[in-house]
Amino acid sequence: MFQGFYTLTSGVLTQNHNLNVISNNMANATTPGFKSDRFVISDFYNELILRTGNKDKTNTTVIGSKPMMTAGAETVTDYTSGVQTVTNSTLDFAITGDGFFCIQTEGGTVYTRNGNFSLDEEGYLCLPSIGRVLGEDGPIYLGTDRISADRQGGLYSDATGAMLGQIQVVDFQDYAQLDKRDNGVFTTNANAVQSDASLQWKAVENSNADPVEQMTRMMASQRALQSSAQILKIYDQLITRMRDLGPSA
Repeated sequence: MFQGFYTLTSGVLTQNHNLNVISNNMANATTPGFKSDRFVISDFYNELILRTGNKDKTNTTVIGSKPMMTAGAETVTDYTSGVQTVTNSTLDFAITGDGFFCIQTEGGTVYTRNGNFSLDEEGYLCLPSIGRVLGEDGPIYLGTDRISADRQGGLYSDATGAMLGQIQVVDFQDYAQLDKRDNGVFTTNANAVQSDASLQWKAVENSNADPVEQMTRMMASQRALQSSAQILKIYDQLITRMRDLGPSA
């Protein structure tokens, strides 16, 4: 019976982590360009086997005979494109195809699918609260929102027709090397390659987190957590009764 504590306690901890991931997805269901995450649950026995050894994992040692605990294997990001919504804002862009916008921050360049841009106080094209949008020649200075754009990211002045800059869109060969940060941005040390994606002007890409799906997963996770917690209470009550029935001193 006492082995059940391992199963139930690990289940509570694992489902709590799962709920955190789902809650973050739901909180960003309306964030343009957001990519949802999925928490992958495995059993602790397999996790130990996979992580046995340092560099040479050919001669692994069997640690146990059966799994008694669950554990989080990894958090996987879904990079599927979201649905594009027309906004009619001259500073909104959506990527059609694979690729990311490049944003200049104090900590270096970050990457995002969020094309809900604006102008900062100095007239540079920016992603609010993140940084300035990078073009082929660095941060893009517009000075006005009276612009037009083509599908390659070229930006032109409505007044003179002059080209003001070109939005840079890059891609990566292995998305597993991307490190997800807050506000739907990613960082990486991997080398970026030029993307052949096109841009949809006056539109943004919606979050790919489906609120209905996330709510369903949240309800299932909450039920699993509550069931484990309730049975843990029963175990505790049984142990108390067993002590009461034991021999008195």
